[in-house]
Parts: sequence; C-alpha cells; structure tokens
Amino acid sequence: MSVLDRFRLDGRTAILTGVGPGVGEHVAKAFAELGANVVISARSQDRLDRIAREINDAAGGRALAVPADAGEKADLENLVAKARESFGPIHIVFNNAAAGVVYAHDGGLWANTDEIWKTAMDVNVLATWRLAELTKSDMSAHGKGVIISVQSCGGFTPIPPAVAYGVSKAALAFLTRSLAKALAPHTRVNALCVGSMSPDGQEAEIHKGLGLAERNAIKRFGAADEAVGAAILLASDASSYTTGSTVFVEGGRVGTIA
Repeated sequence: MSVLDRFRLDGRTAILTGVGPGVGEHVAKAFAELGANVVISARSQDRLDRIAREINDAAGGRALAVPADAGEKADLENLVAKARESFGPIHIVFNNAAAGVVYAHDGGLWANTDEIWKTAMDVNVLATWRLAELTKSDMSAHGKGVIISVQSCGGFTPIPPAVAYGVSKAALAFLTRSLAKALAPHTRVNALCVGSMSPDGQEAEIHKGLGLAERNAIKRFGAADEAVGAAILLASDASSYTTGSTVFVEGGRVGTIA
C-alpha cells in the first residue's frame, strides 16, 4: 500500500452530524471524494439536499441526506437506521453538531439558562455518547471503527460568557478519552479541535468585538476547508495507531496560550 492509499476511505460508510456550509460540508465532500459513502445530517433539509446533490453529481459520489436534531435520541436512532439501510454497516461517525453558545450581547454570564445548559449537554456530549452506542455493534464486527468529535477552543480556554458551551466541550474531551479506552481495539476515538473558523475565513458579524483572531498565534480566522486534512487523517488508516487524542487546527490558540 502506498502512503497516499492509507488516506483512502473506499467502501466505508460515514455518518456526519451538523453538516452545514462550514467544516461539516467540506469534510463530507472530502470523505466522499476519498471513496466513502456519506450520510449527512442537520436540521436544515434544504441545505442537506444541496450538499448531497453536489456530492452525488461528482464522479463516484454517494451521499444520503437525513434531517436530524443531534440533541434528540429518536432522530439519531433514525439517522443510524437510514444509514445502514442504504449503505450497510457504519465505519465512521463525525460528530460536528454543536449548540449552546452564549454571546455577551445575549445578556452575559447569566444568559446560560437551564435550557441552554440542557441543549449544550444534549448536543455537544450526549449525541456523541448515543451515536457511539448506536454504532458500536457495527464497529466491533468489522474492527475499523472511527469516532471523531469536533472540539472547540472553548473547552480548553474559557470564553465568558459561553460557560455552558465551554463546560460541555470540556466534558466532550473527557468522553473522547473514555470511549477510546472502552472501545479499543475495534474503534478509535479522537477529537478535532477547531477555533476561530468560518466558511470563508472571514470574521462573522456575530464574532466581531470578541477578539478571537487576535488570540491565535497565526492572527487570523481560519477557513473551514483548513480542517479537512486533519479530519481525513483521523478517519483513515493513516492514523491507525492514534486514539484518545486531540488534533488542534486552531491557529495556535490553545497551544500558544500565555
């Protein structure tokens, strides 16, 4: 096998949550280009249909769009069932759905209401747990399971007032290590930490005033496609000896914090 062949995903089925016009879309298209069957989910049917159509129109692309709220267990059960029905056993789960961010203009620290806390934990933590439980039998049987959860700098460096979001992402880091230990050797479980990133690399209106780019060593926002290489690495046999780890694609924000 050549070095580049180790990055191929031929014949594998990947479920991706939170697929929108950012990291999720770019990773879904990359997985499909490398030979995977991709089952994409989010709450927006129109967006999913567009992305699935673009993948299926590409040479060899195989995509299925299944609307789902990652915070709802029944939706995740349906997502896994539809994926198996269309493509067979699940090989890869890419947990990209996220929720629970509170901004200063939303009311500050105490805008983290009980509802925000519940949403953050349901989407950012429990969805990963539930999808691991729902796909463990497939991954155990074929022995090539991969679970990747998209982390945030907020799980490592506090960004007040987004306390519920940050705590849920910190919990996700521990869940990643816990699942890596529990599901080895048939399933590898890792995290991909992205930060200060947008679809086109430009600062979104909602981020202005937070100084996110200035906190990075690289001093700019990242573009969503800059996370693709790390996602491919973690999904493929190129990282076959890597589990319980976090790959950082965040411009050096966490790694160079003073």
